[in-house]
Amino acid sequence: MIDDEPLPLLVRVPSLGSDSREATRLRRAASAGRWRRLHPGSYVRADEWDALTPRRRHVLMVESALGRTGARHAVSHLSAAALLRTPVLGDWPDRVHVTDPDALGPQSTVALVKHQGPLEDDEVSSLRGVRLTTPARTAADLALGTRSLEEVTVVLDDLLHRELTTKEAVLASLDRRPRARGQAGARRALAFADGRSDSAGESRTRVLLHRLGAPVPVLQRRFELGRGRWDPHVDFWFPDQGCVLEFDGVSKYTQSRWRGSLTPEQVVVKEKLREDAIRRQADVRAFVRCTAWHLGDPRRLRSLLESAGVPCSR
Repeated sequence: MIDDEPLPLLVRVPSLGSDSREATRLRRAASAGRWRRLHPGSYVRADEWDALTPRRRHVLMVESALGRTGARHAVSHLSAAALLRTPVLGDWPDRVHVTDPDALGPQSTVALVKHQGPLEDDEVSSLRGVRLTTPARTAADLALGTRSLEEVTVVLDDLLHRELTTKEAVLASLDRRPRARGQAGARRALAFADGRSDSAGESRTRVLLHRLGAPVPVLQRRFELGRGRWDPHVDFWFPDQGCVLEFDGVSKYTQSRWRGSLTPEQVVVKEKLREDAIRRQADVRAFVRCTAWHLGDPRRLRSLLESAGVPCSR
């Protein structure tokens, strides 16, 4: 098992047995939509595949491709991010990414994208028996790529927040490849990253605040709610404007991971009481919430901020 939860069973047929009765049965079942072919000779039940999250689908693809990787290959880039349970923006790749220190150049097959580059022993770790790049090397690889600041920040913030790596470790990985393309952008993204952001939504909001030219907010500010009670934190605090900004993700209300034993209705009531208590603070003059809808268009977030007295210079 290479994920934190059991994955569907992969059924494999040897390449030498591609004309066997079992191989023929699986090909026909895949054509009929009952099974899904991940790689040549590797199949999973279609209903079990459909039930997986996008990240766990890619993890299953990594498991399917392991027989095609060499002894010195390490799962890397977005594929390593999937194994590390790191959120990413956009789609997961349809092929598994590995780094091959012996490759003469980038190579691609039906199952793999092979990245060329040096790979030191201390840049490789093991997760449930799978060789993959360390969190620091994974972060550096993705930061060096052509991904946007928003995409890189989501990855970096998450790895820093969960204390899987540090800025110093990522910087050391970048320093090992001084001539790699994308160094300037990677270092800017690393300087901007902040492990106090504890969700992809907060990271995206932080990037958009930066692009809008909003004042730099205080992250995870706590307020005393009276009788010795402290609010765990608010996402963003603009002290000069007395404004609290919270990113409101749907998962807070729908996923048991976040709401615990509370019903969605109870979470709504709890959030309302918490907001009322924060609004009563003497230095709080505004409390606003943004959602993924606001992040989809900078004009929406700008309008929300300006209505709360937070200026935007861009």
